Amino acid sequence: MFYGAFVLAKKGPLAKVWLAAHWDKKLTKAHVFETDVEATVDNIISPQVKMALRTSGHLLLGVVRIYSRKQKYLLNDLGEACAKIKLSFRPNIVDLPPESVMAKKEAITLPEIFHDFENAITDLGNYDNMEDQFVVNPSRLAEITIPEDKANSKENNLMDDFDFGGEFGGVMEDIDLQMDG
Repeated sequence: MFYGAFVLAKKGPLAKVWLAAHWDKKLTKAHVFETDVEATVDNIISPQVKMALRTSGHLLLGVVRIYSRKQKYLLNDLGEACAKIKLSFRPNIVDLPPESVMAKKEAITLPEIFHDFENAITDLGNYDNMEDQFVVNPSRLAEITIPEDKANSKENNLMDDFDFGGEFGGVMEDIDLQMDG
């Protein structure tokens, strides 16, 4: 018979798997976590002593039961962790003393401390009236403004600079854009 008694003995490398296959109730949580599933499957696939096909089938059943238990324990742990997280972030429930429910102004407001920046702002002088401020502008008024008569004329239409006729099937040719004045 192809049966390795020393492999399946109480202290053998596959003893916990054999226990899981035949006496599932006697399998403890410690036995489940002590078993390395990958190494156990490698021992079953390439055993030290020849084993019968039926014996390797029983051992594979034990591996499946151990793996299933590991997954159940993991699922239970994740459920408990999720429940604890949900309890800690419950809406409308504050676990603070009544005097600490409202934050102090100093705790949520940044102090108004202004530091020197790399580039200092140049001193533009002290201008008491508005006419002195307009002298600072180096541009002439005619260079930076559009005269009233050109702004309302059709000749200075901003859309004239663009040719939309070819791409849009001539739709823009029919539209007469005028500025409100």
